[in-house]
Amino acid sequence: MFAALSERFLSECSAEEVVEIERRQSFFVGADGATSLKAEIVARVPKICDASSFREARDLLERLGGAQALREELLFSGFVDPSTGRLTVNDKPFNVFAHFAAGKMEQTSLAAEQDALGDYKSKFLICANRPDNDRHWDSTDPKWMSKASMARRHRFLTTKDLHWQWFNLLVAGLVPSELGGISPREALTVVEEMKAAALRFARNVGGWSDQVGLYVNVFGHNNVNSLFVHILDMTEVGPGFSVQAFKNCPLDAVLKVLREEAASSMTVSVSKAIMPMHPGKSRVSSAGGKHFFFAGTDGATSLKAEIIGRIPVLKDASSFREARRLLVEELGGAGTLRQELIRSGFVNEETNQLTTGNNPFNVFAKCAAGALQQPNMAAEQALLGKFKDEFMICSNRPENDEHWDSEDPEWVGKASMSRRHRFLTSRDLHFQWFNALLFGLVEQDGWGGVSKVKALAQIEKMKAAALKYATAVEGWSDKIGIFFHVFGHNSVNSLHLHILDMKELGPTFWRYEYKNCPIDAVIKVLKEEIDHEQGAEGRLQRLELAASQAALAVTEAASLMVERKSTSQQHSKWQGSGSGDVVQLNVGGEPVSIAKETLQIAPKGSLLREMFNDRWDGHQHQFDAEGRVFLNFPSRAFKIIADHLRLLHLTPRTALLNPPRVPWELQDEVLELSWLLGVHPLIDGPQWGRGESRGLPPKPRPPSRFCGRRRPPPPPPLRVPAEQPSDFSKVSIDVS
Repeated sequence: MFAALSERFLSECSAEEVVEIERRQSFFVGADGATSLKAEIVARVPKICDASSFREARDLLERLGGAQALREELLFSGFVDPSTGRLTVNDKPFNVFAHFAAGKMEQTSLAAEQDALGDYKSKFLICANRPDNDRHWDSTDPKWMSKASMARRHRFLTTKDLHWQWFNLLVAGLVPSELGGISPREALTVVEEMKAAALRFARNVGGWSDQVGLYVNVFGHNNVNSLFVHILDMTEVGPGFSVQAFKNCPLDAVLKVLREEAASSMTVSVSKAIMPMHPGKSRVSSAGGKHFFFAGTDGATSLKAEIIGRIPVLKDASSFREARRLLVEELGGAGTLRQELIRSGFVNEETNQLTTGNNPFNVFAKCAAGALQQPNMAAEQALLGKFKDEFMICSNRPENDEHWDSEDPEWVGKASMSRRHRFLTSRDLHFQWFNALLFGLVEQDGWGGVSKVKALAQIEKMKAAALKYATAVEGWSDKIGIFFHVFGHNSVNSLHLHILDMKELGPTFWRYEYKNCPIDAVIKVLKEEIDHEQGAEGRLQRLELAASQAALAVTEAASLMVERKSTSQQHSKWQGSGSGDVVQLNVGGEPVSIAKETLQIAPKGSLLREMFNDRWDGHQHQFDAEGRVFLNFPSRAFKIIADHLRLLHLTPRTALLNPPRVPWELQDEVLELSWLLGVHPLIDGPQWGRGESRGLPPKPRPPSRFCGRRRPPPPPPLRVPAEQPSDFSKVSIDVS
C-alpha cells in the first residue's frame, strides 16, 4: 500500500523482509483509480456474499499489507485513536455503532429488546434502524430501496468492545498480537458468541419467526466502520435485501472461513518490520498546522471516497466549487491529497511526479511518459500543431470505440461516450496536474506548484488544444464537448480531458452525465477564486495572461491558415470579394452567419476588419468540415460583439446606439475579445449608427437608459458609394 518507504526504515529490515515489502507494494494496482484499501477491495472483489468471496477478500487484504496497512488507513481517516487502538467516538468522522457501544448515543426505546440478549447483553448491544427506514421496508421507490430496512423486522447487533480489531470481521483474527490482536481460534470463539447472541435475541424478543438471517457487510462494501451484524426475519424481506444481496455475507460463511484458518493453524501476522506504521505522518495542513478530519461519509476512509459521499453529482460550476471548498476547508487541502496519492503509489514522494510503473497502473501517465504507446495515434497527435509538445491525444480501447452506441449493460459504463471520443492529457507529470480538483492549489514553495493565475492560463491552453484537434481532425462535427471527471469521480489518477463529438452520443455519456464536468465550469470557478483572493490586481494579471493565451491561439490559427491558402479559395462558403458577401463562420464550434460589410464596420487597422479585408495577405482562413471559416474565439463573446455590429449596421447615421448590455459573467470575456479584435471602442460607449436612414420606422427613438458616458461627436455626412447596395437584403442575423 505504501509506495515510498523511508530509507531509514528499509535499512533496518532484512533482505527477506525488503523483498516481502516490495511484493506487497506491487500488489496494489489502483483499480478504477483507487487510492485506498477500501476502494481497491471494492474494485477487485465487487461481490462479497459467500465463503468464497470472503476468503478471497481476506487473502487480498494480506497481499495488500494485512491488518496493519488497514489500521494505517483507519488512523489516517480518523476512525482509530493511535494511542489506544480503539475506535473514535467523535463527530468527525461519525461512527454510529461505536457511539452506541460507548454510550454516547442511546436508543431508550430498545431497553426491553436489549434484555432479550440475556447473558450476552454485557458484551453486545441491539440497535435499531431509523424509524422512517423501518416504515419503508417494503417500498419499491428507488429513493428508499438502498437505505430502508431489509425486512419488516430488522435489527443490528454490535459489540461493546471498541478495539479496532472488531470494527469489521474482515480483520477478525488477523491483527498481530503486538497491536492487541487475538488469534484466529480466539476470534472464532467471539464470532460464534455473536451468532449465539443474535439468535437468542430473535428467539426471546417476541413476534419474530424462526427463519432468522444473520449477515455482515465486509470492509470495502460497508458504509459504517464499526461492527454491525444484520438480524433479519426472513419471512418478510423487502426490496432492499435484494438490492444489497451482492454484499450481504452470511455470518455462517464468515464462521466457515475462520474455522478453516483455525483448523490449519494459519496465523496471518504482519510484523512491525514488514509494514511500517508511519506514526509521524498525520493529517495536518502545511499551512497553519490545523488538523482536518473526514466526516466518514458512508464509511469513507479516503479523500476520494469522502468526496463521492459528500458530492455525489459533480457536473457543473456549483458542484466543482463545492468540491474545491471541501478539499481546502475540511479535508486538509492539497497536502492531504498528496499524501493519499503517495500512500497509494500514484506519486513519487521525492520528485512529486506521477509514477509510471505497473502497480499502480496509471494509464495516461504512462502514455505521457512514453512507457505506453499508441502508434495509430501519431497522425492525430500531429493535428495538435504547436500544442503537440505539451499535450497528447489518446484514444480508448478499440472495442470500447466499437461499442459506443451499445445499450448492453456489459458495455454501458466502459464504452466510449460518443462515436468520436478522444482524450487530451498533459506531458507534464507533476502531481498538481493529475486532476482538475487540484489546479492552482499546490504550494509553490516546496512542492513546485503554480499560482491559480498560471493554472487558469494552462487550462485555457488545454481548451485551445482540444478545440484545435477537434476542428482539424476529419469527420468531426462542430458540436464539441470538453469534460473533466473531477477527483472522487475519476477512474484514472492522471489528467484526461474528454473530447467528444456531441452530435452522436452513446449510452455511456448519459450513464456518466452526473460526473461530466465541462471545462468551462472549471475555468469559471478558477476565475472567481482569483478575483476573490487578489482583487483588482489579480484580475488585471488574469486579464493579461488570458489575453496572451488568446493571442497565442490566434497566432496558432493564423499559421495554419497560411498552409490552407489554395484550399480556402475553393470553398463555396467564402466566395467573391464584394461588400455584399455573406460570411459563414464557425466560432468556437458555433455557426454564425454575418454580412461581410457588417464586419467591415470594425475600425481600420483592427484585427477583425483586416481578417476579412480583400487585401488580407498575412494569413488565409482555416475551414471546418462544412466549409465555414473557423475562428478559435469564445463563441458567446463573439456573438455579442457581432450582434452589436449588426445593430450599428442597421442604425441610421443620425441615430445614437447604446452599448451592448453584457451579462456580468461574460463581461471579462467580451472585454478581452473586443480588445484582441480591435473593436472595443465600438462597444465601450454609445455610438452613432453606420446604416442608411431610408426604410426605418418614423416613430421617435425611445430615450437612452445609459448615463454618465460622453456623447460622441456628430457623425460625418452620409456617403454611399455607387456600388454599395441600397437595401439590407444581404444582412443575415442567423446566429443559431
